[in-house]
Amino acid sequence: MVASELSKLLNQRTADFMALFTMEGDSVMDIISSLITSLLKGCAEESRTSVGQRLKLICADCLGAIGAIDPAKVKGFSSTRFKIACSDDDLIFELIHKHLARAFRAAPDTIIQDSAALAIQELLKIAGCEASLDENVLNRQKTSNILRWTNHFRGVWMTALKCLVGGRVRHDMQVAMYLLPYLVLNAVCDGTEEARSGITEEILSVLDAAASDCSTTAVHGNNSGQGEVCIQAVFTLLDNLGQWVDDVEQELALSQPLQSSNSKQQAVKLKDQSMTLPKDSNQLLVQCKHVSELLGAIPKITLAKASFRCQAYARSLLYFESYVRDKSGAFNPASERNGVFDDEDISFLMEVYSGLDEPDGLSGLASLRKSKSLQDHLLINKKAGNWAEVLTSCEQALQMQPFSVQRHSDVLNCLLNMCHLQAMVTHVDGLNSRIPQYRKTWCTQGVQAAWRLGRWDLMSEYLTGANEEAYPFVVKLHLLRELEDFNSLLNGESFLGRRFQLDEPGFLRALENWESRLKLTQPSLWAREPLLAFRRLVFSASGLSAQVGNCWRQYAKLCRSSGHYETANRAILEAKAVGASNVHIEKAKLLWSTRRADGAIAELQQSLLNMPVEVVGSAAISSITSLSVVPVNPPPLLSDTQSMNENLDVAKTLLLYSRWIHYTGQKQKEDVINLYSRVKELQPKWEKGYFYMAKYCDEVLVDARKRQEDSTEQSVRVIPSNLALVTSTSVNSERRWWTYLPDVLLFYAKGLHRGHKNLFQALPRLLTLWFDFGSFYYRSNLQSSKDMKNVHGKVMSIMRGCLKDLPTYQWLTVLPQLVSRICHQNEETVRLVKHIITSVLRQYPQQALWTMAAVTKSTVSSRRDAAAEIIQAARRGSSHGGSNSMFVQFASLVDHLIRLCFHPGQSKARTINILTEFSALKRMMPVDIIMPTQESLTVNLPSYDVNLTDSGTSDIFSYLDLPTITGIADEAEILSSLQRPKKIILMGSDGSERPFLCKPKDDLRKDARMMEFNAMINRLLSKCAESRRRKLYIRTFAVIPLTEDCGMVEWVPHTRGLRQILQDIYISCGKFDRQKTNPQIKRIYDQSQSKMPEDEMLKTKILPMFPPAFHKWFLNTFSEPAMWFRARIAYAHTTAVWSMVGHIVGLGDRHGENILFDSTTGDCVHVDFSCLFDKGLQLEKPELVPFRLTQNMIDGLGITGYEGTYLRVCEIILSILRAHKETLVSVLETFIHDPLVEWTKSHKSSGVEVQNPHAQRAISNIEARLQGVVVGVGAAPSLPLAVEGQARRLIAEAVSLKNLGKMYIWWMPWF
Repeated sequence: MVASELSKLLNQRTADFMALFTMEGDSVMDIISSLITSLLKGCAEESRTSVGQRLKLICADCLGAIGAIDPAKVKGFSSTRFKIACSDDDLIFELIHKHLARAFRAAPDTIIQDSAALAIQELLKIAGCEASLDENVLNRQKTSNILRWTNHFRGVWMTALKCLVGGRVRHDMQVAMYLLPYLVLNAVCDGTEEARSGITEEILSVLDAAASDCSTTAVHGNNSGQGEVCIQAVFTLLDNLGQWVDDVEQELALSQPLQSSNSKQQAVKLKDQSMTLPKDSNQLLVQCKHVSELLGAIPKITLAKASFRCQAYARSLLYFESYVRDKSGAFNPASERNGVFDDEDISFLMEVYSGLDEPDGLSGLASLRKSKSLQDHLLINKKAGNWAEVLTSCEQALQMQPFSVQRHSDVLNCLLNMCHLQAMVTHVDGLNSRIPQYRKTWCTQGVQAAWRLGRWDLMSEYLTGANEEAYPFVVKLHLLRELEDFNSLLNGESFLGRRFQLDEPGFLRALENWESRLKLTQPSLWAREPLLAFRRLVFSASGLSAQVGNCWRQYAKLCRSSGHYETANRAILEAKAVGASNVHIEKAKLLWSTRRADGAIAELQQSLLNMPVEVVGSAAISSITSLSVVPVNPPPLLSDTQSMNENLDVAKTLLLYSRWIHYTGQKQKEDVINLYSRVKELQPKWEKGYFYMAKYCDEVLVDARKRQEDSTEQSVRVIPSNLALVTSTSVNSERRWWTYLPDVLLFYAKGLHRGHKNLFQALPRLLTLWFDFGSFYYRSNLQSSKDMKNVHGKVMSIMRGCLKDLPTYQWLTVLPQLVSRICHQNEETVRLVKHIITSVLRQYPQQALWTMAAVTKSTVSSRRDAAAEIIQAARRGSSHGGSNSMFVQFASLVDHLIRLCFHPGQSKARTINILTEFSALKRMMPVDIIMPTQESLTVNLPSYDVNLTDSGTSDIFSYLDLPTITGIADEAEILSSLQRPKKIILMGSDGSERPFLCKPKDDLRKDARMMEFNAMINRLLSKCAESRRRKLYIRTFAVIPLTEDCGMVEWVPHTRGLRQILQDIYISCGKFDRQKTNPQIKRIYDQSQSKMPEDEMLKTKILPMFPPAFHKWFLNTFSEPAMWFRARIAYAHTTAVWSMVGHIVGLGDRHGENILFDSTTGDCVHVDFSCLFDKGLQLEKPELVPFRLTQNMIDGLGITGYEGTYLRVCEIILSILRAHKETLVSVLETFIHDPLVEWTKSHKSSGVEVQNPHAQRAISNIEARLQGVVVGVGAAPSLPLAVEGQARRLIAEAVSLKNLGKMYIWWMPWF
């Protein structure tokens, strides 16, 4: 069995697997995600056989061996939408391929295997696989997919199924569940009224039984297995019947307009078919009506409550939202009618969201409620982790309901989460005596406290009395595996009698493995707390107090990160009691988190003053105590291992102290620099010390420059110009700002040489400072002093050292920024930039050539010549064999692709024949050039080693793994939009076919920069705990500018535009006619002009024609409730991220064809960034909204609208963007120096770069927005706002009917 072999492999090669799991890169995570998904399916397999039960155990064992890997790192795989097969052949294929063949292979005995084999044989006979079958069966007529439900199919065929497969169904639940919807559909469509009412009664009886289940069952989910199977069968059946109705109605609705708009010839052709089509359509409509009546007879409120009792929370939400939507509408300020909800409905929804563990949605519901009940407060505080508040609420509730099982259970849960374990044991004992009928429930929770306390006597007692979503179970399997590992170390000895030492090889290996596994788990309190509690037990039994303290310190950190400050403080006290190291750091961070900055700094200061002076350093001590005595030479550092560890602890404390002193401004500049300098001396190989030192010196430089330039400006205004220079230099005796620059650059460079954790912040900033100073030096060349020349020499020396010492892959990450400066005014700077780009081209020609493509075809001759010079130099010294031919191939390929972009094609043609029109392109295939996809062009950073050289870094792009272009499809599709872009398909060496869009007459450098900006944002999101927990990201794709006005865009699969989606929905509802609706809207706009305000016209005349309907797309596309909920959350997350990012960069033209939605995940994907940097405000009809949040966009978020998930994510994104302002602006600064075509038309391009006013203004607006100023919307500019205020203000502007009414008509504010 494969699962058994996998289990053996995981046990034998644990270290290898752990190394694999800690690797970065999409391909590794794809494999791990696929493995985990398959194992979870194995655990969920419904089987009554001994083999099936054994498979479950082995899959569980494998999951335990892998460990509870953080779900945020595991990629979800979209499951295919179940669709009722509409023909004999489809059903036979599905049944054999997916069910009977599996059952045959997995049969535990020959009887069941024979049963499956017979069923397969008989089905194949019906499919026509036997020569003696009737001719009519062999030659069945093929008709429309939906219309192939024939009487033959429903009668003989279903009877055959019931007879032939009946033996197999008894043994296999999956086959029975698969066949159930077909059998019921047959009975409902063609059966009697009595049969239909009987089915309805049967379904209602199962649901009523589930909905009326007592509340204690819902507490721990103790439903009987038989009842669960019945309820699940009903839910699956209703899903499938609902899908069938949706499919039939949509196909019939979409076919009618097409028929009505056919030409005369098509009408004649339809006339010949009129004998059959209407008859089948009418028959289908009757059948559809029968099924709809059955579904309508089952109240949604009953379905919602039954689902809630079964802990199927996503399903409960789906049904209850539908019930509330019908009853009260939805919260949607951008629509004609805004819903108002009953408090009791909100309360039920809050219970559901609580079960879904979706605190963002919970907060949104709370804001819509008129008044909060005690239960509401309890739920909100529980999800926020405010356990002291929860305990207070529970005690209030118990005064009214002293015997409530749920409330007592909540109290026990609070005590556990607050780490009051002894109090919890006392409470459990009291409940066992006072309410003994629920002893099983109390003991189940009591076990959690008993084992954490090491009270094995209580464990035995509670287990005698005692009899969740996948990840909680995986955490338990993770813990079980470590328990098994420890048991094997005991080797039969007593746990309490065996004492381990840290130098024992077996014990040490186990600890290292446990630590690696812990790092891979979700960094949440509930996931890691039981693992740390188990380790505390192991260490305390062996008297390893330092390790016990370390566990308590880690627990305190988790509590602090989760906002459980009281519990964190208790854990810190426990850690102090056993003498754990670095407890003072955790204590200080706790004080800082609770806004007690003075206390936090005092804690660190006291700890530093208590440390040995020879380690902390007298200079640092002087700065801490604000004395000015600074010794010339620091004391020597000890070199043994213990002192090195002590040095690291001191360095960590000192760095944190320095950062907080810097943040609060409590010390003078010299003191802060002394402190940072000591950190570097203590840990000379620590990247972090250099990075924060560089950031501080950078801020000092920026501040000095601003003050000095301001004072110079004032001098110029007041004093005659010939004295201005003299005066400005003697304004004060302060160092000139540029004298700080060598130190700043050196610290950034040394940090990058020691690691790349801060690569995407440090290197772009280092380049910006270098280039700015180069420009300043060029402008001041005639007046430059000897000091400035010395500084310039030092700067160039440092940058030459960077070229020599930094790994080339680091330069590759900033290649666009380097390429944008190849025409810098400073000749020395240009020479070095060319050397850097040449080294990147030699090391990584495949990726660098695609980035360089556009500049080699630049219309600015100086840029074009510089690019040609760089490529020639790279060809001469390339380290890759055969790369000369690759350079030639690449130039030829780009020329062909440019021709293809601009090829006009025939006037009405929909395709281009590549074979005849571009025969030279076909002939040159295959080429040794990588496919320009996002994965192939993105750098995967290696695990960093200080001794790493370039020869060891080439594995960031494995040339064997990256597919090259082996061919191009014979035909290219011409799209119908104005510029007539072409969709081509490139064949890869891995056998894949990847579509690309070749776009003419469009400066794709905007799109390329936007993708770089998005990639930077994704890196920032992955570092923030709040965004990582929500899996926030922006979908990126490759954009390759080939010239300044054409290029290629990687095709985004499985996506459709918002306009097409909504148009189809409105057509199926009878609200849209392809021929009549748009002209009607145009007439309304024209007639209302100057007669009524735009917002009134929109609200009273247009919006009533199109009630919000986007929520239906989620219901139709994601039929399974859990998938539906995941897709809607993904939609809310990605839409919110795009809204904030789009506003920051001034992204406009967000009409319904530029916003796409992924039908496999629900993700929102934006395309076409030609209207960037507030260009929308300069249009004839200015775009007054900051982003698209129309009535349908809000409708897709659910009945709570933008309140809750969407708003919270907006706040998180804004806070992250504002915290990393300098990093983001450094990426966007490339626009200033690689100006867009539309920005260069107003002035002639010279041989060197010029300051561009359009780009400068765009960057200024972006900087203002990143400071909280609302710029570029309908309202007047505001003062800087807090993150929460900025998010709310932007949303208010986006949904304002006044703003929407003024939008261009075909932006379609009603969609």
